[in-house]
Amino acid sequence: GDLRVTNDTDADNQIREGYPVEVAVRLQEVLDLSDETMAEILGRSRRTYRRYRNAGKRLGLSESERLFRYLRLLSRAEEVFGDREKAAWWLNEPNAALDGRVPIEVALTIPGAEIVEDLLGGLEHGFPL
Repeated sequence: GDLRVTNDTDADNQIREGYPVEVAVRLQEVLDLSDETMAEILGRSRRTYRRYRNAGKRLGLSESERLFRYLRLLSRAEEVFGDREKAAWWLNEPNAALDGRVPIEVALTIPGAEIVEDLLGGLEHGFPL
């Protein structure tokens, strides 16, 4: 399963038809997240997430939107660090610029995700943090 984010039109279509739950499972593996955290990212209970996974379901609109936010963050982090493993590490690491919070946690809200993206943008342009 490829986690790359394409253009907004494709993403919009994908979100509307719903990401296959496998994309969430793949992201969970790449970011080394617990079921609990992955469920939280999707805005669902751990039980619901497991049920989706076992049934191989498509995600609904709001779940797909939330998943997309993280796919986009991972893509951005990969651009900045040039490497998926480094990107995943950075996203899971407490960050001084986020008051010691972890980017994955901060990105649970839309404004939080924008803060993390701005931080990545700053790193890309070499601003000191």
